[in-house]
Amino acid sequence: MPVQTRKNRRGRYERYVNGRHLNLDDLKQEAQHLGNQYLSKENIPEYPHPEFHVAHLKHDTDQWGLRGIRRDEGFRFPHNSSRDPHRGILLWWSLAVSPDEVKAAETRLLQQKFSNLTEDQAAMHPNFLYKFTTSPAFSEKSRLGSYRFTFPLEEVLEAYRLQFCSGDQPVMRVYETVLYKQEVQHTVLVHSPANQELFSKYPLLTDDPNAVCVYKDGRFIWRPYAISETHGCKLICRPEKNQMDVQMSLTMFYIWDNVAIAPHVDKQVLDFDADQLRKNLKFCDPGEVPIGTFESLEDAENQVKSLWPDCDSPLEKECSLEQRFMDLRLVLVGRTGSGKSSSGNIILGRDAFSAGGAAAENTQCCLQTKKVFNWEVTIVDTPGLSETMERQSEILKCIDMLASGPHAFLLVIKVGTLTDEEQDTVRQMEEIFGKNVWRHTIVVLTHDDQPETDVQILDRTKTELKKILPCRVEDRCYVLNNKQQVWDLLDKVAAENNVYSVKDRVIRVPDLRLVLVGRTGSGKSSSGNIILRKDAFITCRAAASPSSGNAQCCLQTKKVFK
Repeated sequence: MPVQTRKNRRGRYERYVNGRHLNLDDLKQEAQHLGNQYLSKENIPEYPHPEFHVAHLKHDTDQWGLRGIRRDEGFRFPHNSSRDPHRGILLWWSLAVSPDEVKAAETRLLQQKFSNLTEDQAAMHPNFLYKFTTSPAFSEKSRLGSYRFTFPLEEVLEAYRLQFCSGDQPVMRVYETVLYKQEVQHTVLVHSPANQELFSKYPLLTDDPNAVCVYKDGRFIWRPYAISETHGCKLICRPEKNQMDVQMSLTMFYIWDNVAIAPHVDKQVLDFDADQLRKNLKFCDPGEVPIGTFESLEDAENQVKSLWPDCDSPLEKECSLEQRFMDLRLVLVGRTGSGKSSSGNIILGRDAFSAGGAAAENTQCCLQTKKVFNWEVTIVDTPGLSETMERQSEILKCIDMLASGPHAFLLVIKVGTLTDEEQDTVRQMEEIFGKNVWRHTIVVLTHDDQPETDVQILDRTKTELKKILPCRVEDRCYVLNNKQQVWDLLDKVAAENNVYSVKDRVIRVPDLRLVLVGRTGSGKSSSGNIILRKDAFITCRAAASPSSGNAQCCLQTKKVFK
């Protein structure tokens, strides 16, 4: 079927081909007479061609759509101003590719390219694929509105099966390919077996290894044309190392594609429980060329609170894939003897901090960095919390070691009966960091050998913490005894991506901040001791030896002159 033209509901003309998901070569051939400037681009920098196995769908909307979804407790298509006779009775979702699915696609690419790749090489390979995922198909931003619902694919298909298919499996068909200025959209039609005749002209979606999109084993397998909106990176293969790398290149614009999933709802509602809707809702910033209406995060929070008044959970903000693969900056806080340093060692997987050592007594901050899973994790271990202004000021100076600010404060509490000391800890946290600190706080529980399981410890301690911790911090509570628990904590920090701002501080100390740099043996530590007029730094310290592999920074402060 040739390329046709129609006016969409925004009043703009779009090109489309019915009943086919065109591969890139076929699309170029079909559209060569259209004069599309992006399709005709040549000499595009080498880029990866991954295969994503996608298990989530997303649906973006504005405040009016949100109100309708809450009222109906589900999704419907509100109006139809397109010449397509089916668009007004189809519900539109898009594939939502998760960080885990990007990592899995990256591993498949490496395995396809390097036949002798080992499991260890694949696991330790630096992440590169996310650097190419810059098209709106992967964006944390939205063009349609401030609100995004992201549901597991299985939940959507199961709800559709029960509500529209009388319990039978839905039918999937190749609906169309739509060509916009730079975007190509492939649509999969989902309908009830009872409507076979209505949609019989559209081919069934089959497990074709060359198809752009297929459905298999509970996931959509998507093989995109291109995953970048702006091609400013070039893929470099290093077969001698079994590695793929990214190199900056001349920026070029090219087409990008995405997949839409369109269940046939026939002006009815695809129902979901109100709690399900709220749980799967996040806030989105506007993307480039927005076509919906948008609100500020504060207004969106108020809107959501009015629609779900019984829900105390904050409205989370959608974060990008880049943020999910980013560096994480953490600060350990807590009383002396709470297990801060040991917790830092567990997260980094090595003896990075001296448990019960100098950091507790000498007001010394220690900074350590290591790659953990997909993240470059930097942790600052602070002195134990104290009532003295001097110690509190020192703790704040530790925060300055993280120039961009920490993503999270890990408040380390030793399990046991909560005492007045723990209540003092809460008060001191607010005195030092401000009341907004709780938005960035995660509780890490430590304990001596106990017969209780981790789940039992969490359940019991959460009840106690709820009495003293504000902002439902007790719901962000972890016991770190294995890699899975460390992963869960880091994944939580990365997903929230909330950076603590120095503007939130209560204590403000006018100070001078100096950094000593130089070769080993140049006299850096001695110079610092002269400035502070005390033996603050140990000269010729073992930690400074290049052979030690210890990336430890030392911070010392003292009032000098004024």
